[in-house]
Amino acid sequence: MPTTTDQSTSSFLSYFQEALQQPSVVQKEAIAALDTLEVPTRKWEDWRYTSVRDLVRTEYTRTGLPIDSVEDALIPDFEAERLVFVNGVFSPALSQFGEGQVQVSPLAQASDALQALFETHHGELIDAGNIFSALNTAYAREGVVMFVPNNTVAEKPVHVLHIQQPGTQALGSQHRNLFLIGKNSQAKIVETYLSLGDGTSFRNQVDEVILLDNSELEYVKIQDESNMADMITHTSAVVAKDARFHIYTLTFGGNLVRNDLRIKLSGQNSHTELHGAYLLDGLQQVANHTALDHAVPNCTSNEMYKGILDDSSTGVFSGYIHVWPQAQKTNAFQSSRNIILSDNATMYTKPQLEIYADDVKCSHGATTGRIDEIALFYLRARGIPEREAKKIMIHAFVMEAIEAISMEEVKTLIEARIREKF
Repeated sequence: MPTTTDQSTSSFLSYFQEALQQPSVVQKEAIAALDTLEVPTRKWEDWRYTSVRDLVRTEYTRTGLPIDSVEDALIPDFEAERLVFVNGVFSPALSQFGEGQVQVSPLAQASDALQALFETHHGELIDAGNIFSALNTAYAREGVVMFVPNNTVAEKPVHVLHIQQPGTQALGSQHRNLFLIGKNSQAKIVETYLSLGDGTSFRNQVDEVILLDNSELEYVKIQDESNMADMITHTSAVVAKDARFHIYTLTFGGNLVRNDLRIKLSGQNSHTELHGAYLLDGLQQVANHTALDHAVPNCTSNEMYKGILDDSSTGVFSGYIHVWPQAQKTNAFQSSRNIILSDNATMYTKPQLEIYADDVKCSHGATTGRIDEIALFYLRARGIPEREAKKIMIHAFVMEAIEAISMEEVKTLIEARIREKF
C-alpha cells in the first residue's frame, strides 16, 4: 500500500503545495496529516473498484489554454447569478453577480465578513483523514462562499460554472465551497463542470453545506467532463431542525469520477433527497458513495440513483444509512437501479443499513439488468425504430431521478444531454 513518501505521490502532492503565510489551525492539521496519509488502493474496501494509481502518477500544471467566451457553456434562458472559473481560476470578466441580500463571492476575493464566515466553518464537516480532502483543506484557494441570511429567499439561483481547456500538459485544480443557508431561508445552486479538448485534467473539490432551522437548499451538480478528465469530490452537509436539502448529481462525462456525499440529519423533522444519474460509455469509471447519518428522531430521507452503462464502462454505487438509537420515527429509503447495454459494462452496487432504533421504516433496493425486451417490443410494434425506442426507454428511466428539479431550464438541459449521450 503506497504511502505519501513514495516518489510518485510526493510529486503529486508537491504540485498542490504552496507556502502559506498564516495557515490556520485547520490547515496546519491537514498539512501534518498529509505526511502520514496513504493513497487509497484497491485493497481498501471503499476503493476496491476505483484505482487512482494513474491519477497520482501524473504531473500537473496550473496553466491551460485560454477561454474567451462561455456562451456555449451557459444554460439557455437561465436567469442566475453566475460565477465562472476558467482552468481552475475565477474569471471576473466572464462572471455576472450582484450585491444583494444573498452574499456570494469567489473565495479568493471574499469580503472580510465572508472570509471570517469561511474560516469559522473551514474543515468543520470534512474528515481530513482522506488524502484528497486533506490536500484540499490544506491548500485550496479557489471556490465559492455563499451566505443566505435568516428569513431570506434568494431571488435568483446561483450558477457556478467550471470550464477548462488543458494544453499539452495535464491541468490540475482544487476548489472549496461553503454554502450556509440561514434560518427560514431558501436558495438554489447549480454547479456545472465542463472540459474542452482532449487534454488530461484533474479536479479535487470539497463542499461544506450548512442548513439552519427551517431552511431549504436545492443543489444540482452537472458533471460533463471530457473522457480525459478525472474528478474527485467530497460533499458534506448538516441539516438542522425542519430544514430540507435536495441534492442531484448528474454525470455524463469524465474518465474517472468519484463523488463522496455525506449528510447528517441533526435536527428533528429535517428531510433530505439524494438523487443521482450517471450515463456511461467507453472506458468511463464513475463511483458514487453516499452516507446518511440519522442522528435525531422524526427525520426522513429518500435516495434514488440510476445508471445507464454501455461499452466497457464501470459504475459503482455504495449507499450507507446509519440510524442512531435515539433516532426513533426515522423513515429512510434507498434505491439503486441500473441498465446495462453492453456485455462488457460492469456495475457494482453495495447498499448498507445500520439501524440501532426499533421504531423506524427503512428499506433499500438494488437492481441491475438489461432493457425490458417486452417494453421494447411494444414500442417497435407501433412503428418506432429500435434505436429510437431504446432512447425513449432510457430517457424515461433516467428522468425519474431528476423530475423533481424545480428549475425548468436546468431540467431541459439535462434532458437534452440524456438524448445526446445515447
